[in-house]
Amino acid sequence: MTREAMSVISLSELGEYLDDVVSRFYGAARLLLLPAVANTRIVDCDLLRRFCCDESLLTINYRVGGIMIVNAKPGSLSRGFVPCAIDPWRMPPLRRFIDSGIFRIANGSLIVNYWDDYLRLIEASSIAKGVLTALQALSECGVFSVGSLSRCLGIDSNDTYYLLLIARFLYPAILELILPNGVTINSILRELGVGAVVSVEELMRRLLTNDADKVIISPSPLINDLAIALPRARFRRQRRLRIHASGVGVNPVLFGDGFVSIRSAITRHSIPTLLDFVNFRDAVVADIGCGFGVKGTYGIRRGASFVILIDIDERVLRLRRSGWAVDLVVADARKLPLRDSSIDVAILWNVINFIREKNDVINEVKRTCRGEVAFSVYNAANAYWHYTYEDFVRDTLMIGRPRIIKKVGEAQYQAIVRVVYGKHKD
Repeated sequence: MTREAMSVISLSELGEYLDDVVSRFYGAARLLLLPAVANTRIVDCDLLRRFCCDESLLTINYRVGGIMIVNAKPGSLSRGFVPCAIDPWRMPPLRRFIDSGIFRIANGSLIVNYWDDYLRLIEASSIAKGVLTALQALSECGVFSVGSLSRCLGIDSNDTYYLLLIARFLYPAILELILPNGVTINSILRELGVGAVVSVEELMRRLLTNDADKVIISPSPLINDLAIALPRARFRRQRRLRIHASGVGVNPVLFGDGFVSIRSAITRHSIPTLLDFVNFRDAVVADIGCGFGVKGTYGIRRGASFVILIDIDERVLRLRRSGWAVDLVVADARKLPLRDSSIDVAILWNVINFIREKNDVINEVKRTCRGEVAFSVYNAANAYWHYTYEDFVRDTLMIGRPRIIKKVGEAQYQAIVRVVYGKHKD
């Protein structure tokens, strides 16, 4: 069959087949969409590893009888890993695309023979094209919720959520999704367990939400490296979200320029339950803006090896003493006296909304912390910044990838965040 005849006669059918491969989560789907994701004619398992795999995450893959929960790491499907075999015998769906002439296999790589035909194949698909369009919009619209992305795309929020779910399962290293109740896709998969086989319908029922527009998108830094290849643009761009902050205050106590000190007697004994989910084992902990230091020293009880309590208010630090494995430091959160990547866990609890230059604090936390951040904001009347949930998520994503996000009433938001390096640019 000539290329011209194949394009006219078979691309529509081949596009439908591609959608079937993608929506049933065949391992071949990751390879077939990867040229468009990375904008390259040659793909292999090393390139797939970059976009697909993060050893801390789980994902799914087709298996006879349904889909299987697997580790997001290349390996054998039978052992619970993402399969990658550039071989039509081991990945049968590849055969049809190779026979079409669009692809060939050489030297362990899957190669696009005819780029224009490949783009026509994407154009002839529906789901595959939608997934790629959603990823492109995510990289360019600068939004962090399904509702905002759906408005940027100009499509229904439920459809946007479905496309992002597929993208998350195919390429989990690119993004995570957080449901309105604060549960991540990864935690749902972990409940099922690696090796569990369920139907697509059963999994989708678990992921169903009546508030798809409120699902939070947590992209990794890879989102900035995407160069999605599509036949033509399919979404309208909007301005990036901005935090709507109000500088309200009633007689705030200032320490230098732009820093409010708020202390409450109740915080002397307050241990947030979220801290039980922080990995304190053998960690060096910095409690930044520590106040009475209760949260930081709680880390010792949870297995931390050393705790540094940091506060600009020397008076409040005098109320407690240094001790074994605990040190006290008077310092400004905007300029921490700590070496780069010297801290395993940072606690930033109800601090940055009282500091005018909060992005400076975020950058300092990212500079000094190599692990997790326990992060919280509280909408006090005399804070510099007043947060909505979306505002909080935006600052959380500046720090890194959230494992847990929790909304406490209408006044407080909490998260545990894995640090992603690199300063935030205003």
